[in-house]
Amino acid sequence: MIEQNILREGAIIQYRLLPAERPSNPNRVWKGRVLRAWIGMHFLIDCCRVVSLEPGYEELTELVLISQIVEIEVPEEVQPRTIEV
Repeated sequence: MIEQNILREGAIIQYRLLPAERPSNPNRVWKGRVLRAWIGMHFLIDCCRVVSLEPGYEELTELVLISQIVEIEVPEEVQPRTIEV
């Protein structure tokens, strides 16, 4: 199970395609950057809009369900910062 609290805009995710998308290699792991995440909203499925980082598929965007995500990487510039006063 992934940690949904770290899924945010700018995060890099690795995911698998759904069987309904009829992938030629169902075990292939795809990589993308999260453009927008919809988590914990009433009457909506938890998902995110992702832009592909795979060579040959750049600029391709798609919706990815939380259940498809294998791993989440949060780049340093995306992590929240605390400001000391």
